[in-house]
Amino acid sequence: MEYNNLNAITYFPDSLVKGIALPVRFTFPFNYEPHPLTKIATAELQDYLETQADIDHNFGLVTGGEGAIAGKMFGVLVVMDREGKLGYLSAFSGKLAGSNHHPKFVPPVFDMLTEDSFFLKGIKIINTINQQIKQIEEGADYKSLKADFERSSALFVQETAALKEQLKINKAARKKQRAAQNKILQEGACDDLEASLIRQSLYDKHVLNVLVNKWEQVLSAIQRDMEQTQAGMEALKNERRELSGALQKQLFEQYEFLNKYGVRKSLQSIFKDTALGKPPSAAGECATPKLLQYAFLNGYQPVAMAEFWWGAAPRSEIRKHKQFYPACEERCRPILKHMLEGITLEEDPAVKKGSQS
Repeated sequence: MEYNNLNAITYFPDSLVKGIALPVRFTFPFNYEPHPLTKIATAELQDYLETQADIDHNFGLVTGGEGAIAGKMFGVLVVMDREGKLGYLSAFSGKLAGSNHHPKFVPPVFDMLTEDSFFLKGIKIINTINQQIKQIEEGADYKSLKADFERSSALFVQETAALKEQLKINKAARKKQRAAQNKILQEGACDDLEASLIRQSLYDKHVLNVLVNKWEQVLSAIQRDMEQTQAGMEALKNERRELSGALQKQLFEQYEFLNKYGVRKSLQSIFKDTALGKPPSAAGECATPKLLQYAFLNGYQPVAMAEFWWGAAPRSEIRKHKQFYPACEERCRPILKHMLEGITLEEDPAVKKGSQS
């Protein structure tokens, strides 16, 4: 299938790129110095992002913006079309303003958000299960059981502690009584007293055992009811886990990546021989694979690429607004290894620097 988004390619004016030599090799995506052509394309794209009013996305660049703040990785790919004209393609990672499609940007490799797609249907089922779990967790019955268990556990601790303290006092009194009476009573009378004290001690232990058994029965009954409810929730969670895994596997099979030879590979096949053995979350949604896919589908020759961060930095990693960054290792390296097959790449600057030192 060929995408026909005529707005996806932006052509350079001849006057703007005149005198700039094309790179001999394609950019090494994981460590690069941006080519002058990608810098021009990036400057144009960043100017567009600063001035456009169509994309309702909170990048965190202005105070008081609506919605969750989410900076984005953007990418540009300088290409030569079938007529030899020079231009560039633009892409963003993941979704932007909750959508996969925006003017000026290439489409995703696979659009999971199309109406009535298997993905949306699957997500709807999973969301229904989430609601069922939430209703149980937040339901009055389950909350009452948890409250009863906490209250009963506290009373159990409180009552047994009080009784043990009383039994400790009783034991001390018996010890004192035994010591006092031993001085004045005859041996036979002492035996009678000792037997009486032993009976008192055994009774105290019996009282403690009765109290402990009572509370253990109360707590066990509540716990059984809680476990029945929890078993129902666990069954729903297992169902959700299985559906989610099957949905993700089906989704990954839809992502098929091209290379210059027209060879297609799914995410599943690309990642099967990696350390993970399967695609990581959000694999295939990064900017550079989207750009190369669009270029190969439309017969464009890739010339150079660059990616930059736009917006506030995420909590999980350091990102600076407008700064260039390499393609990600975990999600992109296996994909780009396939997509860039047969394309001569620039040498990794780190390797080049090491060989010269």
